[in-house]
Amino acid sequence: MKRSRVRERERLRAPVETTDPAALAAYAGELRPVVASLRALAEDATAAPSQRVHARSFLRRELLRGIRELEARIDAAAPVAPA
Repeated sequence: MKRSRVRERERLRAPVETTDPAALAAYAGELRPVVASLRALAEDATAAPSQRVHARSFLRRELLRGIRELEARIDAAAPVAPA
């Protein structure tokens, strides 16, 4: 049985059918929670230190994790052609 992180990584990197409008809309819908999470983390990170909810190290780690997830999903939708 595969570990949950491996399954999640494979799910993120699964190819996306960009020519099918319904599949593309579903794919965009899956990106919305990632972007919303990044927005909330960025707002917390840029708040005054006395108003922050999370520690800077947590915010940095989670922002980078979210960016990596977006990059993986973008790569799945538009794979880079070999040079």
